[in-house]
Amino acid sequence: MRSFRYPPNHCHSAAKPLRPSLVLFIFLLVVTLSILRTQHTEAGYAAYVVDVKTGAVLHARNSRVLNFPASLCKVMTLYLVFEGLDEGRFTLASMVPISQRAARQPASKIGLKAGDSIMLQDAILALTTKSANDVATALAEFISGSEPNFAKKMTERASALGMVKTTFRNASGLPNKRQKTTAKDLSILGAALYENFPHHTHYFSRKKFIYRGQVYRNHNKLLGVQKGVDGIKTGYIRAAGYNLMVSARHNGHHLIAVVLGGKTGKRRDAQMKRLLQRAYNRLDRSDKLFAMISLPKEKPQRRKSLDSSLQRGKTTNLNPSESLKTRKLDTPRKEDNDWGIQLGAFARHDAAERILNSVVPLFPEILANTRREISTVTDAIGTLYRARHVGLTEEAARTLCEELTALARPCMLAPPSPSS
Repeated sequence: MRSFRYPPNHCHSAAKPLRPSLVLFIFLLVVTLSILRTQHTEAGYAAYVVDVKTGAVLHARNSRVLNFPASLCKVMTLYLVFEGLDEGRFTLASMVPISQRAARQPASKIGLKAGDSIMLQDAILALTTKSANDVATALAEFISGSEPNFAKKMTERASALGMVKTTFRNASGLPNKRQKTTAKDLSILGAALYENFPHHTHYFSRKKFIYRGQVYRNHNKLLGVQKGVDGIKTGYIRAAGYNLMVSARHNGHHLIAVVLGGKTGKRRDAQMKRLLQRAYNRLDRSDKLFAMISLPKEKPQRRKSLDSSLQRGKTTNLNPSESLKTRKLDTPRKEDNDWGIQLGAFARHDAAERILNSVVPLFPEILANTRREISTVTDAIGTLYRARHVGLTEEAARTLCEELTALARPCMLAPPSPSS
């Protein structure tokens, strides 16, 4: 077997060694490019806008790409604070001690000294307005004994909520290369906070907070400026860029919107305004198309008997299963079980599927054997997907719509088509 040999070097002149200054320049250039590449992949622009009630995604850009949360970490910190309040583990009047570690946290902070304390309600406002890092650490230690233990609890709660790509390492959002999240995950957190703690969300609407004679103004510049915005929080560290999560209301819709990686605070805010306005326009279009769908006329004689039966079964407990059990609905006959209920008309097919699936657990016995239909309605404005459960008697359909309306869910009757 022949052995491999490198070909002879025909260049007889020796290469000149690189000068030390040139070597240093090349080294610094490689390091700089590596840092820039890392920041681009981990702290790039991302955005996500969702309709909380329907789950319809109104905008998504890089929404599953890992980013640094910065002070949006404090939304999870406050989620756990609200959880403890509702469980009775402490009260708004509880005093939160300030440790040396908490007092050493860098700005943004309100400058509390070690050995000092702050009332819990003031601590909440210090986070929602000033985004105080010293108070965030103090709250973590107050609840879990140490900030690392609290960060583990934050990550566990994130996982339970479905924030599958999120890891927390501290309560404040200060730089930590292992602390990551996504725009979509943060929208899940925002939606869960407003769903589970609506009685506490007013803290995110406060424009200012006065503590020991000092006025701290909310960093969220869209409050009172952008139509519909009623919360929630900003964030910034150099590695993350300028982040923002907002809650917005528009014509009965509740939106959670997230923008990550803004170049400046003003550009981030301007982009959020654009995304919200586009979302509002899209929702208006969908609502207009839905309103164009004709509603079935109610039969007067049927309405009278139904009203009396509803009055007899009227209850202050809006438990769907219990309420429907009190109403004996006739077993559908073959010739009159083609009535349905329509739960909405959506710009996306998957949103229609989600809303159909969401009501089945509320009325499992009634909806178990219905047909789930998603049909399109098209106009010059565009196309929507109508979500319907079909295969009910007229009485069952009317009763279900009554129940869903009482639960603040949209519903309209869908009578049998002429061909059925």
